[in-house]
Amino acid sequence: MDTVRRKVLNSCVALFAAPFMGCAQLGPRRLESTERKAFIENAMLALQDEAGKESAAQESRGAAAALSLATLIPFGDWDYYYVKGGSILWRPNYGQSFKPVSVPEGFVTDLTSIPRVFWQVLRPEGRYAYAAVVHDYLYWSQVRSREESDLILKYALADSKVDGIERWAIYQAVDKLGQCAWEKNRRVKANGERRMLAKFPSDLSIGWEEWKNIPGNLR
Repeated sequence: MDTVRRKVLNSCVALFAAPFMGCAQLGPRRLESTERKAFIENAMLALQDEAGKESAAQESRGAAAALSLATLIPFGDWDYYYVKGGSILWRPNYGQSFKPVSVPEGFVTDLTSIPRVFWQVLRPEGRYAYAAVVHDYLYWSQVRSREESDLILKYALADSKVDGIERWAIYQAVDKLGQCAWEKNRRVKANGERRMLAKFPSDLSIGWEEWKNIPGNLR
């Protein structure tokens, strides 16, 4: 229990130390002290019921909840990754009223729909990254609402067995900070940026900025 409690406090510290990443146009912002107090109090309440909720969640998972394990390959800059070896598929659990999400092979992600401060938890090379790729794809395609996309992230993190307190903190951060990433994607798409590969790199040292500017590489 002490270990989990430390995780709660570490997650709180990480969240409150993080400005609005990627939102320079909005200016940096820190949560007010009353918000910090409420956040920590809620985290501790969540800690108290975590054992019971986790047990029930594990029972509800099964064949209906799945993340297929396609390969996530970095470009040479290690800031962008692409999906190869099939699609990444998220299916809802029983009782979740969402349609499945299929991230197509060739989708390019920078994993920034989740604040970077949490990549100490969700390492890009780890299995937890698949939940983030699903979320990033939803934020890019915007075929679902932002609120639904965030809830799917929450469920996908649970499917990947991310610790309950950590996924609670990540969900809260995305809920508060995600609008910036959503609007940024809208802008760059309107300016013609594409994130689907027509060809895969044979040279793994090539960066995304170079690869995307070669004619015929994107669709």
